[in-house]
Amino acid sequence: TGPANVVDADSSVSLTVATHSGKIVHNDAAGAVTYTLPATNANSDSAIAGPGADLNNLSNVGAKFEIFSSITKTGDLVVQVANATDVIIGSASFIDDSSDNMVGFETASTSDTITLNGSTKGGLAGTIITCKAIGANRWGVQVNTGGTGDAATPFSAAVS
Repeated sequence: TGPANVVDADSSVSLTVATHSGKIVHNDAAGAVTYTLPATNANSDSAIAGPGADLNNLSNVGAKFEIFSSITKTGDLVVQVANATDVIIGSASFIDDSSDNMVGFETASTSDTITLNGSTKGGLAGTIITCKAIGANRWGVQVNTGGTGDAATPFSAAVS
């Protein structure tokens, strides 16, 4: 707890386990920002040090990143994987700001990017995105946000 558990990130950044995992990554700038998740590493065995765990090659399975946006976005808020082999698995829950109806979206098998645009793809003030490394090449994600207009999926396969 305390202020050290909040990391301000109003510009694009590659998230790291050491700096951002287990903390709240806070965005309070309306403009575009991209957060790149670290590549998943489910195997702590070294390719050259023989069998067994290599303490210089630690697994990041279980690393959790929570992104909180306290402002409605006017530019895209993007969360993406680090490489073309990692994917995201999960869902997004939207509350329509005009009807207060709930809308949901699931990732596709190739999804690797979340894009919130401040309207139809979510990104209103109070948005929370949670990402957890759950295994080799897999991130579990949950998006809770508000949206306006005809809701559209925030998930895509954009990393190559």
